[in-house]
Amino acid sequence: MISRRRLLTNAGHLCLLGAVSPAPALAQSSLIQRTIPKTGERLPVIGLGTYRTFNVGDDPAELEPLRRVTELFFEHGGTVVDSSPGYGPSEAAFGHVVRQIDAPDDLFVATKVRAEGHEEGIRQMEASPERMGVEQIDLMQVHSLADWRTQLPILKERKADGTYRYIGITASREELYEEFIEVMRSEPLDFIQINYSVAERKAEETILPLAMDLGMAVLINRPFVAGALFPHVANQPLPDWASEFDCESWGQFFLKYVVSHPAVTVALQATTSPEHLLDNLQAGQGRMPDEETRQRMVRLIGLTGRPPWT
Repeated sequence: MISRRRLLTNAGHLCLLGAVSPAPALAQSSLIQRTIPKTGERLPVIGLGTYRTFNVGDDPAELEPLRRVTELFFEHGGTVVDSSPGYGPSEAAFGHVVRQIDAPDDLFVATKVRAEGHEEGIRQMEASPERMGVEQIDLMQVHSLADWRTQLPILKERKADGTYRYIGITASREELYEEFIEVMRSEPLDFIQINYSVAERKAEETILPLAMDLGMAVLINRPFVAGALFPHVANQPLPDWASEFDCESWGQFFLKYVVSHPAVTVALQATTSPEHLLDNLQAGQGRMPDEETRQRMVRLIGLTGRPPWT
C-alpha cells in the first residue's frame, strides 16, 4: 500500500526533474469562504477535523505535531475546528494545543454530544468548553443521531439562552440516512454534518439538496474516506486536466470535488502532517470544477456505491 506521504514525495521528485511544476506558496488568509444560510456569517471552506489525529495522550512528543499543524492551519486562514467526546481525548488534545498558540479571533469551534440520557448529555456538553480551551462552543451537534430525541431539545434550549450559536446533527454512515433526513425535515437545524466524497456520493441524492432547500449549512466528514482514497490512486498520475481547476495533488482533487458542491459550507480534513495540511488548504483556493468536470472526476476514480475497503 502506498501512502499519501509517498505520493507527495514522488511528486516532489518529479518537480526536481522538471516533469511537473512545484506547488505555489500558500497565500495567507486566501481561503474561499462560504456563507452560513441562517445568519450570513462566512467560514473558510477547509476546516480541521480531529478524528483519530488528535486521539493522543499528554505526551509532548505526540502533541507537538498537532501543535504545528494547528498553528499552520490558523496562520493560513483556517478557523473551523470540529471534535467530539466520542473521539477519545481529542477535545482535550486540541485544548492543550490551542492554549499554546495564538488562535484567530474568529475561531469557530464545533463539537458534539454522544450520550444516552438527559443528565449524561448535560455533563458532556458542559465539559466540552473547558476541555477544548475555549469560552464558548459555536456549534453543538448530536453525534450520529445518538439519543437525538433527548439531546436535541437540550441543544435547542441552549441555543435559545445563548450557550450555543448554532446547533446540528451528524452522520457518517448510510444506515443513518433515512432517520437523518427525517430529523432534517422536522427540526430547526442550523447545520448538518455528513460523509461525502468522490467515492461516497449517496448524500448527493437527497441530503445535500434538502440542506440547500432548508437553509442549513453543511460540514463534510470523510472527504478522503478515512485515507482509503490515496492507495486507490497510488499508481495513477494526476490527470493533466486537473490544472483547469488549479489542482496539483490527489488530496486537492478529492477536496475540490467535495467543496465544489453548492451545498457544502466546510470540508473537514484531518492530518498530523504539516505538508499534508498545507496541500489540503490549497484545495480551498483558486478555480473549482464545474458540474461537467465533477462527473469526469467521478468517472476517473471509478468507484460507485459503498467503497469495498471501508
